[in-house]
Amino acid sequence: MLRLIVLVLIVLNVGLYARGQGWLLAYGWGPTPQREPQRLAQQIHPEALLILPGVAASAPAAPEVPAEPQVPTPAASAPAAPTSAPEPKTAVSAPQTTACWQIADIEPAQADALRALLRLNFPEAVWVLDELGLPERWMVYMGKYTNPDELAKKRQQLTDLKVNFSVITSATWGPGVSLGVFSSQEGANTTMQELARRGVRSARVVRERSSSQSYRLRLPTISPADQPVLEVINAALPGKTLEICPSLAAAQ
Repeated sequence: MLRLIVLVLIVLNVGLYARGQGWLLAYGWGPTPQREPQRLAQQIHPEALLILPGVAASAPAAPEVPAEPQVPTPAASAPAAPTSAPEPKTAVSAPQTTACWQIADIEPAQADALRALLRLNFPEAVWVLDELGLPERWMVYMGKYTNPDELAKKRQQLTDLKVNFSVITSATWGPGVSLGVFSSQEGANTTMQELARRGVRSARVVRERSSSQSYRLRLPTISPADQPVLEVINAALPGKTLEICPSLAAAQ
């Protein structure tokens, strides 16, 4: 039995050795070939491949960097090129804005003095003194009041009655209250009767202004530089104040 086992082992070893040497390939029994002949068919001009000794195949050669040309350093004694000074900028002045101012209800005596003042301070082309005919004017009036407390009490009463009014501070009628201004006495009387039915008791109709001749001053193009002269005009007309012309005031 032992001899049979030894004989079988010897036969197996011989067969494995013959297989490893490829002696049995003709019988279809041999090692798997490690060659890949299909890759040879994919090569393009393999005979042109040149292998250099001592150079690693995986390390590509570093490209040569051309040396930078040496720029000659200018001599220390060479004078520097003069730097041109920047040209000065010309200041552009902003355009001045102008406005139209006016004063109305100027009396004939005041107009004569004002005309002389205007000729002294303004060219005649920049001011207009219009002659106007003023009709008489009537007012529903309350006052004059002797102290501020009395005026404040009357204002509160009118507010409680929901009556529209305006406070008058002029020398002729102030301090007082106006409940409306009318071009005829009949219109003022009708309004006063309606106010009486609403609880207003102490109002009366007065002639606020008689028909008269008056003047209106207009200064259409006044610049900020002319403001001091406007103060002179205001001082020459006590009780009156320069105002923006109505057309410009409505636009604002």
